[in-house]
Amino acid sequence: MPAPSIYLTLYVGIILLAGNGLFAKGINLDATSITQIRSVIAAITIALFLCFVKRSHFVKNAKKLMGIYAIGICMGLHWVTFFHSMQISTIAIGMLSIFTYPVMIVFMEAAIHRSHPHWQDIVSTLLVLTGILLMTGNELVQPGSATLQGILWGTLSAFFFASRNVVQKYYFADITSDILMLHQMIAISLMLLAFIDFSTISAISSLDWIKLLTLGTISTAGAHTLLVMSYKNLPAKTVAMISCLQPVIAGILGWIFIKEQPTFYIVIGGSIILAVAVYESISSRI
Repeated sequence: MPAPSIYLTLYVGIILLAGNGLFAKGINLDATSITQIRSVIAAITIALFLCFVKRSHFVKNAKKLMGIYAIGICMGLHWVTFFHSMQISTIAIGMLSIFTYPVMIVFMEAAIHRSHPHWQDIVSTLLVLTGILLMTGNELVQPGSATLQGILWGTLSAFFFASRNVVQKYYFADITSDILMLHQMIAISLMLLAFIDFSTISAISSLDWIKLLTLGTISTAGAHTLLVMSYKNLPAKTVAMISCLQPVIAGILGWIFIKEQPTFYIVIGGSIILAVAVYESISSRI
């Protein structure tokens, strides 16, 4: 049985990640600029930590290094679409939409193992789609609605996140969590450098910079390293199941701090998605 400290690591990581929605709403920058700056700050934080503990920053295998940078690009696309989803809709919409990723992982793993998904997984997928449709409420017939756009961007973000997690799990298990995160942060920083809004960044307030520093150090470098560490020490289904607490915590934080009260449709649709995520995390078999 894993030590209690391993579960504590996971819970702390999830709580820190749940605060990302507040940063998405509270920083006066576009999603791409936020993602690029948080990645630079996170990379510097992890690099300083590695220097402090006197460990190498390098990955000696060139093929592995290229692969890590590839999944770093995937992670960057996940963050940009995730933050954009929350910025154009609500924290609850963005968080709940992204939790379609456990179901996506089931099908990705089936493809890796060259097996067919179980009928339960197909039913789960249909339920997730139902949940997403319910979340749109009566705005489904309005193509330009913020709710519908938020769900579409959130679901796309879930795809990038699922892809990165599956590849990282199966192909980079021998690389330590902090090294994985360091090089992924460098990849994101370089990828988005040409797309950030320098004029807007130069004009943001000191408070926004404090928020960015907090986001980059605590909710990025710290939280994601803890999550990667949890995947290495606990079964993937356990991590995914407990991670389903994240949108619940995020929704509560959004309700308390920025008065984003979820609608009835969001509560019902989100509950279906979370229930399916928990079920798949527990019972999926490959």
